[in-house]
Amino acid sequence: MDFITTGIIASSAYDLFKQGLTLTAHSLKERLAQWIKDDVLAEALSAELSSLGINNQMSEMAMTQRLGESPTMPALIRDINAQAALFAPSQINTVTQNHSGSGDNVAGHKIGK
Repeated sequence: MDFITTGIIASSAYDLFKQGLTLTAHSLKERLAQWIKDDVLAEALSAELSSLGINNQMSEMAMTQRLGESPTMPALIRDINAQAALFAPSQINTVTQNHSGSGDNVAGHKIGK
């Protein structure tokens, strides 16, 4: 299972409870707007969190552990990560260089001496 995505979900759920909000598909979709764009996926995540008993009495660590024990979460996380990859901005840079003589031929940021 993707521990980063699991941690983000647990942290978001914890923050929602901390702010006195309820755990709904809408609140999750709003909180995780970078990753969840689909209402169906938000509903499925909300239902899974509810079925796992995620509530305002739990610590963020307990929520993360409960998510890790779920047999359904790996598939949901795969769907979330796949969806995020579709919406993630990407940038392709092309550099053409001609170099003669001694010295460095650097495109972009040179790291090191």
